[in-house]
Order: sequence, then C-alpha cells, then structure tokens
Amino acid sequence: MDRMTSYPGRAGDRMAESATIINAELARFCELLVEADVNQEWLSDGAPNVAQWLTARFGIEGSFGRRLTRLARRLVDLPEISKRFATGELSLDAVELLTEVATPDTEFDLLEEAADGDLGDIGRVVSRIEPPTIEESARERSAEWVSTQWDLRRTRMAINGQLAGMDAQLVEDRLVAAAQQIPKNPETGAYDDWTKRMADGLVEVCATDTDGKAPVPVLTIHAELEALTTGDEGVAELGSGPVIANETAHMLSCDAEVEAALENEGRIMGVGRKTRQIPGWLRRQVEHRDHHCRFPGCSRTAFGQIHHIQPWSHGGPTDLDNLILLCWWHHIFIHEKGWHITRDLDHRLVFRKPDWTPYPRRPT
Repeated sequence: MDRMTSYPGRAGDRMAESATIINAELARFCELLVEADVNQEWLSDGAPNVAQWLTARFGIEGSFGRRLTRLARRLVDLPEISKRFATGELSLDAVELLTEVATPDTEFDLLEEAADGDLGDIGRVVSRIEPPTIEESARERSAEWVSTQWDLRRTRMAINGQLAGMDAQLVEDRLVAAAQQIPKNPETGAYDDWTKRMADGLVEVCATDTDGKAPVPVLTIHAELEALTTGDEGVAELGSGPVIANETAHMLSCDAEVEAALENEGRIMGVGRKTRQIPGWLRRQVEHRDHHCRFPGCSRTAFGQIHHIQPWSHGGPTDLDNLILLCWWHHIFIHEKGWHITRDLDHRLVFRKPDWTPYPRRPT
C-alpha cells in the first residue's frame, strides 16, 4: 500500500493545527511571564533571576528561558506582533526575529513586508533594516575558524568550522554549484544523497580550476618568445616560481596556457580604467612580481588577493603599478581596520596605521 497516496497530508495538517495552538500558548506564556516578572514572583520563590526560576519551576532549560524572557519583555511595546503571535499566525522564531528591530511605529509596516514569507525571508527583511556595521563584520571575521581532524589511521577526515556571512555565502555557492554538477552514481543509476554530493563538490572545488577543468601549468613569459620556439634565447618561468630550462618550458607548453603580457616600452601595463576586474594574465604578473603578501613581515603565499593601491572608486587604474598582492588577512586590515598604503619619494610602498604613522617605524 502506498502510504503517500493513502494518507495525503493528514499528519501534516494535524501538525499545522498543533503548531498554531503551540504558538498561541507560547504567546500566552509570554504574557504571564511579563506579569510574573513585574511582580518579581521569581524573587519570592528564592530564584536569583527569571531564567533560573523558569528552570526550577517549569523545567525550562536556561538558554531557552533567557530567550523567552527577552522576547516577552520586547512584546510589551509591540501590540500588533503580540496579537498575531496570540492567534498562532506567527511562530516563536519569527516573532523573535521581528522583535529584534520592530518599534511601535514600525511594527505594522514590518509585518506587511514580511507577510507570506518564510523564516529566511523574514531574516532578510530584518537584516535590511539593521545592516551590519563594518565593526560587526570585522568581529564576525575575527571569529572565523576551520579545523581538520584525521582519524588515527588517516583514512578519513572531519572538517568543522564557522565563517562570517559574506565568506560563508561564497563558500556555499561554490560547493552547491559543484554539487549540482555531480552526475548520477553509475552503480545505482540514481543521484547520491545531497550531503554526499556536497562532499564530492568540495573535493571537486579543491581539485579543479575556477573554470571546472583540472589545473594545468600556466607558463608566464617574461622574455623573448624564442625561449619557447628555438630554445636558444630568452628565459621562461613557470607561474611565480623559479626560472626553468628552456627545454622544460617546451615540455610544459604542450599542455599549458601560454600567455603574453601587455607591454609599453618594456614596461608591463594593465587595462587602465576599463574595468576594476583583474584579468588572469595581469593577476599572474602581480603574483610573479610580489611572490607573497607585501604587508611588512608577512611571507604568506596562499590565499593571495590583489588590491588596488589607489582605490578603483577613487580613480585608480587596474595597472600593474597600482596593484599589490596581499593575503586575505592583511587585505582586511586595509579595507576594514583603517590601514593605508602610500608611496614615499622613491616610489616605495609605505604601510600606515589608521593614525597614518608608518609601519614598521623606520629610523628618522
């Protein structure tokens, strides 16, 4: 017997009725909680605070008790949200989101904007009303972490971590896009479980280039083309690595992307004000010149990001002379922590703290 066709939605319908009743009862509980809080009933029962009183009296876990207490106090000044909570129309989580930003003057408009939306929609409405500040974004990034842990036989690895919103969205988008491209399992003829496809997508992202192809050597030419043709003249380098023999260059060029840099009187240029986007050939020139993060004392070579010294928004060109390689950590210093990059009279880079003092300090 097909259970899905024999009992279409019956359990779900009953659950919806129960959820409405639960929401309404939670609203009533919050009303009573405010009354008990005002009368300090928790104090007369020997509890030091409301949350502990809720645990002792009603068996409510401490963190959830604190959530209920905060919510109940917010609802006192929000009659429209309170009414819809009491009718069971809004869930506890939805009310909690709305009351974070609602005021007596804005609650009705906020409810209208969030009408017919799910929790994700309501969360986006709330975020637009109170977008994070640059300080909050910096704090979120400072709390990022990722750890890997192998089992004792090193046959599998667990990955755990926490990312800030923008970085998390970037990672998720790449993983989802890769997971969606995973074909059906040839052994079963069906798609694997989504979590398995996400895991395969992670491996795919790490094992392939941004265009979805397996990474191939990139041969960056810094001398005459004869280095690749006759082998008698010129010098070739592989990416930002060491100088290689011309015969080695011949071998690698069989399966490599061969790029030529745009030059003007022997000086490598860029694309000027045409775009702020940095083409691949120019990125590789920056990486070849800088080798590692240019921040004083930093030798990181991984996770490099290209930075416009004079911001594009302030007229800075996308040319080699206006670009430097920074690791992601020190790139954040420039954009979110108020550091500056200038040049001295000899055109050398000078990193400056938010108060414009040079770093590191040099003898006067």
